[in-house]
Amino acid sequence: MLPKVLMQIHQFRPVASGAEFQAERLAYKLANIGHQIEILTSRKDTYSPLIEMVNGITIRRVDFSLSYSPFIHISKQLRYLVKYRQHYDIIHSHQCFNHDVIGTVVAKWFRKKSIIKIACAGSGGDLDVFSRFRGFQYALEVLYQADAVIAISSEVEKELLDYGFSRERIYKIPNGVDTEFFKRSKPFPKHPKIIFTLIGRRTPQKGIDIALSALKLLVQKGINKDSIELRLYGWDYQDYNYQKMAEELGVASMVKFFSYTSDVIDIYQNTHCLLLPSRAEGLSNVLLEAMSFEIPVIATKISGTSDVTVDGESGILIPPGNPHSLANAMSIAIENPGWRYRLGKNARQRMIYNFSLDEIAKRYSELYRKVSGKV
Repeated sequence: MLPKVLMQIHQFRPVASGAEFQAERLAYKLANIGHQIEILTSRKDTYSPLIEMVNGITIRRVDFSLSYSPFIHISKQLRYLVKYRQHYDIIHSHQCFNHDVIGTVVAKWFRKKSIIKIACAGSGGDLDVFSRFRGFQYALEVLYQADAVIAISSEVEKELLDYGFSRERIYKIPNGVDTEFFKRSKPFPKHPKIIFTLIGRRTPQKGIDIALSALKLLVQKGINKDSIELRLYGWDYQDYNYQKMAEELGVASMVKFFSYTSDVIDIYQNTHCLLLPSRAEGLSNVLLEAMSFEIPVIATKISGTSDVTVDGESGILIPPGNPHSLANAMSIAIENPGWRYRLGKNARQRMIYNFSLDEIAKRYSELYRKVSGKV
């Protein structure tokens, strides 16, 4: 019998973004393999049922917050994991905060197994944020006892080693993409403009300002304003007014702002090139999805992204925070439709052979069986 898995994550559908989408898609695939998968998450709105069955997984929403920082919101999560310990063989925690510490403690108490998945490295990443809390060093000593720690990228792997995690307990497993769902069903749009798309929260982390500055540089180089269009999909934040910035840079007519939507298929169908000028990422779902859609990408050489995109073969990698490099890469995409086609084809093949969610789920299933002794 395959190990039963309880996945812990602070928020889940209907409140979700990159890490949550990745956890949900992985859970579905693991359920298809035959694992009993339950999701433990906090109920973020009163409209969501406490218990919900979706595509073979059980979502259990609780009316308390999973612990985020040491010494806070511990007791209720602890009691829950103890009470329902017969529901799982493995506690698989997504993102590295204090809910992982509690999960690891309970797993040790009851001879269960614990797995931690790190979502992001570097400044603003899981361990960087967690390390700022009082009690982090005590928490770290507990996390060292986890049976496995997942590094989704080379940078995450290096960071785990720097923090003192045992190499023998680190497993490098990237995020995956459903290559059959994210698959082009019609040709690239025959549009008079080259459509560049950027999907993500409209914050400095995503490099929105870099993209807008690159547009200004392209105009200064003589690019016709009517020949390209930048489409931004995401949530607005009151601290960052990028509409105003586009006006001040003189590129407002070249930019369209759209609200966030989880229905991204039409977006990808009508995109010629994806921009990901982020200053920090874990391993972007948008990057994987676009590449699976045969879309060439221009992305910053940061954690995760540099593991996925091969510079010059399946996209272009540029330094973070550099609008001149982004503008130069966009010029290549504008002037070379053959380049866009070739890199897009290469990108999809790379997704199929290295990042297919089916294969990633199999690797997790093998890990579950290995740590639980059910090989």
